[in-house]
Amino acid sequence: MNHERDSTVATVRNLYARQAHLIDSGQHDDWAHTFTQDGQFHSPTYGQPAIGYEQLAGISKAFSQAAQKSGERHRHLVDNIWVVECDATSAQVRAYLSIVATKEAGETRILRIVTLDDQLAMTEQGWQVSRRMVTY
Repeated sequence: MNHERDSTVATVRNLYARQAHLIDSGQHDDWAHTFTQDGQFHSPTYGQPAIGYEQLAGISKAFSQAAQKSGERHRHLVDNIWVVECDATSAQVRAYLSIVATKEAGETRILRIVTLDDQLAMTEQGWQVSRRMVTY
């Protein structure tokens, strides 16, 4: 049993849970700061990559605005988090992400299920995403 790796895996899982709660509750700047300063977010949903805190916060705002416009609450459900490789300064992580929409008095529906392929970096703030690739 590798306690150091187990600790890293637990910390990484917490990062993904934190990201989901931050973006879903509209804490745009805090969500953006779970990425490195030059962090990249590549997703077919948004077209061009978002790079850096300002553009990352913009992605979070766009997510919230889309939910508001449709009269729904959108939530990120991150599952099957796999720390593929890791050392003291970097990690490669894969996970599945489901985004669900719920109307206040209505049914819940799945908007999309995607794969996250992330590169993480250990920084003074702890683990942060340096590059996220979202694929369908």
